[in-house]
Amino acid sequence: MSPIVFEGNWPVSVSRDAKFSVRSEKGVHVIGILYETREGEKWYPTNSHHEDLVKMVNKIKTEISATPGGAFYLNEYRQVIVPAGDPLTYFYAGDYEKDLIFDFEGKKLCGLPADLEGNPLKPGDTWVGPHAGIPYTLKAGARDIYYTKQVRPNVTKDELLSKHVGPVEARKTASKVASIKGSAGGRFYINECRSIFAPLDRGATWEYIYIGRLEDDDPWFPRPHRTGW
Repeated sequence: MSPIVFEGNWPVSVSRDAKFSVRSEKGVHVIGILYETREGEKWYPTNSHHEDLVKMVNKIKTEISATPGGAFYLNEYRQVIVPAGDPLTYFYAGDYEKDLIFDFEGKKLCGLPADLEGNPLKPGDTWVGPHAGIPYTLKAGARDIYYTKQVRPNVTKDELLSKHVGPVEARKTASKVASIKGSAGGRFYINECRSIFAPLDRGATWEYIYIGRLEDDDPWFPRPHRTGW
């Protein structure tokens, strides 16, 4: 069976710490992330207990690029999204339900809303977890949310939440994000645990803030089909 092209929201350009990767550690492929601390350190934690996920990612990588390992993403529906090939294409590798938790120097790094000691976060707290997530944009005025998708080479389109749930329902979720992000809008992220976080300008620095969780009853984009909406 040929690899399935993913037609939902996939990141076009994100920072290095906003993705997962399959990497080699002592001759074995493991799951890893890059984590940058507030003190400027860069951590490279790994987890060797997700062999099934490694196989899912490497199957796409080897079939398309002939080389295993590399970046991948997990969206809010737990869909594994794997970029590969030239030109770069995003493929659906399957769903993965297990939480990715990285133990590093006594700290726990994961997508759940908790600090590095496991204490729960509340909306407005500093997001100290990994930045791996899928980007969305809150429109200025906080009435809608969108992501930008490439529909064909050199052509993009903004996919609006209101197109799928209607303007009234879209505003409900937009208001939830804006309660922390602000009505001016801008980028925010949702990870595989449905934690929502966003960068905020704190004057001298940018800081990631926890917004809340995308709940099952929050109006949202439907789960992408394998070959389109």
